[in-house]
Amino acid sequence: MTPATRLPNLLLLLSTILFVAATAKADTDSQAAGGQLVIVSESNCPSAEAVREALAGLRPGEEWPALSVTIRATLPMVEVEIGPQKTAPRQLIIGPDCAERATAVALVISTWTGDLPIEAAGTPVLRPATSASPLAKEPETVIAKSDSRKSEIGVGLLATTVGGIAPGGRLEFAQMKRGNGFGWQTDMTIPAARHVNVGGGSTRWMRLSAGIALDARWATGRFLLDGQLGGVAALTYAWGQGYVADQSDRSPTWGLDAAIRAGLPWGRSRLWLDLRAVRWLREQTVQIDPATTGIASTVSLPSWDAQGSIGISYIFQ
Repeated sequence: MTPATRLPNLLLLLSTILFVAATAKADTDSQAAGGQLVIVSESNCPSAEAVREALAGLRPGEEWPALSVTIRATLPMVEVEIGPQKTAPRQLIIGPDCAERATAVALVISTWTGDLPIEAAGTPVLRPATSASPLAKEPETVIAKSDSRKSEIGVGLLATTVGGIAPGGRLEFAQMKRGNGFGWQTDMTIPAARHVNVGGGSTRWMRLSAGIALDARWATGRFLLDGQLGGVAALTYAWGQGYVADQSDRSPTWGLDAAIRAGLPWGRSRLWLDLRAVRWLREQTVQIDPATTGIASTVSLPSWDAQGSIGISYIFQ
């Protein structure tokens, strides 16, 4: 084929393409002009069929306007161009759900081309682009309120200083308000035995005590300071050593105690130093009866006690 014959063929092919495109557009315009609604969507979300189904739920087919509608959809925007004239497209910002997009476009077509029917009356609801489908609605998260109190258990080593210095141990449990505030504490102390000379021999004695106290705490990020005031009960044991007949006895007593404590937080634990004073309200004495006729020897046990403790507490709640 020569160049002279190739050029007319190209012109003929171009003319045919233009004719087919013009015929298609004229057919679309003639359908709209003939009383049909022509919907063309350049996307499958929403598709033209989905928009028609949504529009059918708003008004009967015989009430549809005779015009052409072009839909262009990109996330998160949908453009709706109504009418044969190149007017400014209506723009909607809506989420990725195709059914919601089809419904929104149908509302635009029905609203901007005539009044909505009575049975479909209502204001369209505008949803944010991130709104989820009702079927995929996430369950609500309920956040429980945190407890404002905490429990702690502690152990320590102690030394009593009245009536002789004696070591011992201390076990305690407390419930306190987090941070500054009031709480309560219960404790048990087991000191080693002390001795007192009476009647030519030695009598050893010890007081096993348990108490409960009101605790007031002042706390900062690096330091704790507690003040305590409460009651204490004890059982005093005494037994003789070096007598002709060694005997033992026991007697209860009670009193009041006050303490001041300094502590250092360490994770869920705290190290503390405790200074405590106890006033015993029931007087107790040790009496040694002579083996033969004579005067009994008696010695009063201390009515005060001073204790120093060092220990650690662990917060478990």
